[in-house]
Amino acid sequence: MKALSALGALFGLFAAWLVLAANPTVQLPPLNSPPSSERLPGKFIWFDFGTPSIATQREFYSNVFGWSYRSPVQTEDSYVLIINQGRSIAGMFSFEPASGEQDGAAWIALMAGADPVAAATTVKANGGSVEVEPMNIAGRGRHAVFRDPAGAVFGVLRSDSGDPPDAEVEIGGIIWVDLFARDMEEMAKFYGALAPFEISDNAITEDVIRKVLSAHGMPRAGIVPVDEEANRSAWVPYIRVADVEATLEKVIAGGGFTIVAPDENVHDGNLAVFVDPNGGVTGIVKYEYAEESAQ
Repeated sequence: MKALSALGALFGLFAAWLVLAANPTVQLPPLNSPPSSERLPGKFIWFDFGTPSIATQREFYSNVFGWSYRSPVQTEDSYVLIINQGRSIAGMFSFEPASGEQDGAAWIALMAGADPVAAATTVKANGGSVEVEPMNIAGRGRHAVFRDPAGAVFGVLRSDSGDPPDAEVEIGGIIWVDLFARDMEEMAKFYGALAPFEISDNAITEDVIRKVLSAHGMPRAGIVPVDEEANRSAWVPYIRVADVEATLEKVIAGGGFTIVAPDENVHDGNLAVFVDPNGGVTGIVKYEYAEESAQ
């Protein structure tokens, strides 16, 4: 897999969550409405996108995916919800890079977990670190943010409204997430200690293997290799699109560039990864459900 040298370091990304937790008037929408008691540990149920320039980030992704935004706080320059086809699918927040740093935008994937406190203990016991201690966000639940031993940032969330059920993802929604990592075996062991994953190998090409993390009868995420040119590991979400090439044209027009180009040997050419103008790395994939393929 082509090296993701554009994956930047993450510093100062977490101030927005601290503001949300400290402000009792802020209420995020529940993940489930109506609420349920369903728990699916290991399923990635929310994504947040940190950026040093939220205004340009919003404009770029609105043009590429048609996303709109809604703010649960008084100002729209700190945290907004990303809205796709009428429902919130992720959050976006601004951060100030540390002095002298040139940090780019970055996604943070949060997986369902029964106990973020216990997850923090497991993370530390297996070589990771705690970036944000377990904390409550009104309306959403209790979460914590970690860094795995290779430097990838991710989180664990116990949703107050239960975990969202497995359902078809609409165009413009987040359909998959991959961990780009140098040592796939090490990362499989690390994440396997956090959630009840069954881990299997899936051939991307004759020479490239993806490790698939499955839980509760469904594939939940992948681990794919990067070479030494990549400056760190990172979780990268994939957005479901109707046309990969047409989407990449919008990416280029908006100032982004492709780092994993469509390849006929990978998902029949219907997958790509790009970097946005602020350095954020995002995947896109054209995927048809069985019912759609039959039409």
